[in-house]
Amino acid sequence: MNSLSRAMIFMGSLFVSGGSLALPHKNVEDCVSINQHVTKAEAVAEKGRYRQTLTITDEFDFSTQGAFSEYIAHQRKKILAENPKAHLPCPITTPISEQLYGERDLKVLDLIAPFQIEPRMQTQGNTEKKHDTRGVLLIHGLTDSPFIFHDLASSFLKQGITVRTLLLPGHGTAPSALVDVSHAQWRAATEYGVQSMLEDFDTVYLGGFSTGGALLIDYLNQQSISLEQKAQIKGLLLWSPASQAKASMAWAAEYVAWFKDYMDESTDSDFAKYESFPFNAAAQIYSLMQRIQPANLTDTPDIPLFVVASDVDQTIETKSTLRLLEHWHNKSMRKTQYKDTLIYYTDKVQKPVLSISINMIEPESCTRGDYCDALIGIAHTALTNAPNNQHYGWEGVYRNCEHVFGTEYYRTCKTTQSPMIGETTAQALQAYPAMQRLTFNPYFDHMVDALARFIASK
Repeated sequence: MNSLSRAMIFMGSLFVSGGSLALPHKNVEDCVSINQHVTKAEAVAEKGRYRQTLTITDEFDFSTQGAFSEYIAHQRKKILAENPKAHLPCPITTPISEQLYGERDLKVLDLIAPFQIEPRMQTQGNTEKKHDTRGVLLIHGLTDSPFIFHDLASSFLKQGITVRTLLLPGHGTAPSALVDVSHAQWRAATEYGVQSMLEDFDTVYLGGFSTGGALLIDYLNQQSISLEQKAQIKGLLLWSPASQAKASMAWAAEYVAWFKDYMDESTDSDFAKYESFPFNAAAQIYSLMQRIQPANLTDTPDIPLFVVASDVDQTIETKSTLRLLEHWHNKSMRKTQYKDTLIYYTDKVQKPVLSISINMIEPESCTRGDYCDALIGIAHTALTNAPNNQHYGWEGVYRNCEHVFGTEYYRTCKTTQSPMIGETTAQALQAYPAMQRLTFNPYFDHMVDALARFIASK
């Protein structure tokens, strides 16, 4: 989801991105330098250099149900053709990029493209031990890319689970690609992704961040999925699923989109995520969220839930997410209800009232990292990234200051040596107007441990 700044006056905050410590970098244009030279980035925003696609190419034909390898190849070609940053060198590495590409020099394309990655083969003597037939499909959020799953993917591989990621239509190129996209296209991509998993793996897990979570909920509420297929799916993993927009005026985006393209025009200097945000994107996610309101969830399957949410999320209304969890959890005739798990980030003494049978996990106070003293709430944009992520982590090269773009605080937010980081609540911004929006999860290790237990439980 994306950033709003000037547009907050009109509609409130809707979809924003994250950031952390900026590091000095050589004087070369690459995926690092484009977001570290503030004056240059502001000039780029004014010209819209990274806002428009270079050309328009065909979308993948999901109706053919082609092989996933064909899908990946198509999406890589599309990114190269359309994304004005695709060819930029990108000296950001992750365990996933190392396994996918080895030691070769990376470009932006390599880090934002969809991927499939299998657990490394383990050998015992001369006998090769093959991994089992389990797979997880991960779907990113609005304006994001599969890069946000590089850290999580490593945790699945350690459990012997193959990882696939989707790149939703309108993503991975430039913000202009979202001006005319429809949620029907996202739903078609989701159907393709899930069906390919069910065909290729015996045991399937489905995971989604924000919009990706809403798409999976919507898909699983369809009566067209057979009981046999539903039985293959052993878990629905949701990181701040898009249940209801925090912005009270989100419904208006559909009408504004008729005469104005962008809610906010920014630098788009984050190689892994759009920063400019079209009104149509807000309109499409709003329509999708209406489809998954509890009253419309009439055919939810008996699949256990693993949900991660923050009580101060400024993109999604967390109370709505908890209502959705309750509705799913209390569906009659469920045999896997006992596995439903909620990781809930809050510093409030009073906790939400939920069914006692939901396994609610709260991490202890942040004490392990040197970032703990700077932390003021867990942001929507933080959940899937580890603290050591080279781009989004505590010492990462990108800082999310989109909420103050165009104001006197933007430069301070981007350059200060002692940033405050967290969720951009009204209280936090009043106290720290130049704060950065958090883009990594301080409790990442705790979360992946809980996820491993969820998957291992019978």
